[in-house]
Amino acid sequence: MDIKTTLKNHQKFNNFPFHIERFCPTESIPLHYHDCVELIFGTEGVMQNHVEDLSHQIGKSSLFVIGGRATHSISEPTGFKGYRILFDMSLLDALSDEVKNTSGYISMFLLNDNGYINYAYKCRMSAKGKYYERIASLMEDLLYEYETESFLNTDYMLSLFHSICILIIKSFHTNQNDTSKIFFDKAIAELIKHLNEKTTVDDIAKTFGMSGRYFRKIFTRWYGISPSQFVMDTRLHRAKLLLSCSDKTITEIAFSCGFYDSSHMLRAFKQYEGMTPKEYRKKSRM
Repeated sequence: MDIKTTLKNHQKFNNFPFHIERFCPTESIPLHYHDCVELIFGTEGVMQNHVEDLSHQIGKSSLFVIGGRATHSISEPTGFKGYRILFDMSLLDALSDEVKNTSGYISMFLLNDNGYINYAYKCRMSAKGKYYERIASLMEDLLYEYETESFLNTDYMLSLFHSICILIIKSFHTNQNDTSKIFFDKAIAELIKHLNEKTTVDDIAKTFGMSGRYFRKIFTRWYGISPSQFVMDTRLHRAKLLLSCSDKTITEIAFSCGFYDSSHMLRAFKQYEGMTPKEYRKKSRM
């Protein structure tokens, strides 16, 4: 489905190249993708957002950007409220080269040649303090203008949209000063890098000059789950993607996702999904 068709399916009144709505999912949203970029901004509650091989909990003040055609899903929404914008990357063409050359723009919005945002885990951040309040206010203004059917609103909506994007970029630069975030970005990158290997959490902890016990403690405090659970969640998400969208055998998928064998993946699916990989494949393709 192309960008225009995707946006048209969501839009209420106009053919403007983006769609904004209040986003309050009450149940899981299955694996899917679309050609336009998706931006989620949380104001209440929490939910799990899965993009490609990565899983993140997002809640109040979270900003999450998902690249066009990147497969993603949502699970465990608990009182989550916020805003969702679907937009065509061409809307950012009007931004100056000076803005586009910043690390904030590159990290949050720049797509590679395949239409994916590079390193999806870097496309999540928290808008702190004044940035949260200002972005929330602009989101509400943009939603109001979007739902008001008037040809006079186009230029104003564009300015609001660009203001939101620039505030996100500025907030990103503020977050870059958070050394803890930089450390955990690197920690997640290491966990994913060795996902298909027999590398242990203790081995990864040593690369950061700390004990496995201390690494587990601070990782769990930051993300709410242990490194081992993060690895299992990521393996399961990748396996579900391959079961849904590929014709690989279950054994091939098990090995490519870092499970010891198909029996290991079978036990994990029964424990966490309540069904076998074969049953999940059949259900996902219905």
